[in-house]
Amino acid sequence: MARKTRSFDSVDTPAIPAPRKIPRQQRSQATVDFLIQTARQILYDKGADGLTTRFLSERSGVAVGSLYQYFPNRDAIIARLAEEEARRESEKLQGFFNLTRKLPLKEYIIRLVDRMVETEKRMLTYGGEFYRRYVRHYLVLLRVSSAHSGDVQDAAIIQKDTVRFLQIHAGEIREPDTELLAFLWARGISHYLSSIVTERPDLLASPRIKIVLARQYAALFDIPLTFTQEEWDRVLATPAPCETEAGKPAQ
Repeated sequence: MARKTRSFDSVDTPAIPAPRKIPRQQRSQATVDFLIQTARQILYDKGADGLTTRFLSERSGVAVGSLYQYFPNRDAIIARLAEEEARRESEKLQGFFNLTRKLPLKEYIIRLVDRMVETEKRMLTYGGEFYRRYVRHYLVLLRVSSAHSGDVQDAAIIQKDTVRFLQIHAGEIREPDTELLAFLWARGISHYLSSIVTERPDLLASPRIKIVLARQYAALFDIPLTFTQEEWDRVLATPAPCETEAGKPAQ
């Protein structure tokens, strides 16, 4: 059965297409894993329009009847792929929050906005219409630290992270109402991106979108920051602390 999602503003989103059958045996799980791997490669090679159940069956060698035992339609397959991507990116973003709070404020804003916009661009590869229907579920920022897999949470945890961030940068931020700032910061990025993806996804291709969003957040903090493309490129040319940390060998 497709599952309902819970958005942070208490408005229900459409039910997410769910698998028809959950594999219980090792052999069945291996078949599903192979189908998902093959579907991901098709998506990469041909885009969402090229991913059909018939073509997935031909490419994987799994009979259409067997495929339908697990996935009722192509949307259920895409939903599984998008779910994995959103979960993977939410884990990376939590690491970003944990390891970049002490960066200079300007660099932090650049890296956060860049990561969020690039994530939305990647998620759109799962099919524009599909993603726009379920954008509230797959918006990565809403999923950070979620205790329940696939469950969209409210912004409370993100707000707590933001309060800690604001405390670290208290000397730079001129707006005194930190509770209001945390609320707007935690929800603002998601609302902006949700509106862009659902109404004007073409705007994600604008070369100015990241700088404009960064200016919005600088204004929110009431700090006089300016952003240029040259400066933006220079910051991103150096790996973020979370990327450096991820590359270290396990201790």
